[in-house]
Parts: sequence; C-alpha cells; structure tokens
Amino acid sequence: MKKITLIICLLACISFAQTSIFAGLGQAYHGLVGVEQTFLNGHLSANAHWLGYDSDYDFMGGAGVAYRFNGLTGPYVFHSSEFLTGRTNDHIYHEDLGGVKEERFYYWRLVFGFGLQHMFNEHLGMFFETGFEFYAGDGGYYTYLDMDDGGLSNDEIALPFSFGLVVKL
Repeated sequence: MKKITLIICLLACISFAQTSIFAGLGQAYHGLVGVEQTFLNGHLSANAHWLGYDSDYDFMGGAGVAYRFNGLTGPYVFHSSEFLTGRTNDHIYHEDLGGVKEERFYYWRLVFGFGLQHMFNEHLGMFFETGFEFYAGDGGYYTYLDMDDGGLSNDEIALPFSFGLVVKL
C-alpha cells in the first residue's frame, strides 16, 4: 500500500509541474542558463544548469533544488551542486611518462543559500540570490577555488550572488 501511495504522489507531482527556462549573471542556484521544473503548486523546484564557460574547464554544470515558501513569487532556500573538471596551469615533468603532463582536476561545488523571485506576470519574472559555497576535491573540503589556476584553498570565503530572468513556458 505504501508503494502505491508513493507512486500516486509522484505522478501527481509530475502532472502539475511547470517548466521554466532562465538566464542569469552570477553563480548561485540558477547558474548561467538552464531549465527548471516546479512541482507541488510552485513550492518545490529542481533545475539543471550550466555554470559558465572558461577555456581551462571542460565541464561546469550541475543541478539544484529549491523550496519556495510562497510559490513562484517570494523567498526561497536552495541547494546547488555542480561538477567542475578541467586542467590546471601547472605542467609537471614526469620522467616515467617522458615529458610534461597536464594536471587535471575534478571538483564538486556545493552552494547553500536563499533567494527572492518575483513573477511580473504568469510567464516572466526575475530573481536575486546569494549563498555560501564550498568545494569537495583533492581529499578535503575547501571554501575557495582560484578560477585561474584551478587550485583550492581555505584562505578566502566566497559568497556567490546572482540575478537574472525567468521565463515560464
């Protein structure tokens, strides 16, 4: 009986879902561009987004979830998780390999924060958000990523901020 109830709840959530696309500046929950599904009468959102572009990074993308207290217009709390992979600017000489080898990195970026979204009408809105970010990689947790050389440190704290437009389809 529990499985049937769970399946009915999941189908009901999906059937009343709303799809949105967004574009923004900054690197908090929404990222640069992406798509979002909103469930439960506008209170729960999940997105897939692209974080940005840098020639040293092969992939910068991820997913996020948000709980919206008042639906699509109003405050929300979020968690965003991205996977970053690329190469550092450190070129290390390896005798075993007979030359210089590029060092690669693979990091998880985690952001927790809050935001405010306002829908001007049924299809167009804007958002502002900020949060606290940290990185998992190289066997530990760090609070700062130097985007130029791909190095992690705990010397600085970054509080990402972003704003942008939302178009509900």
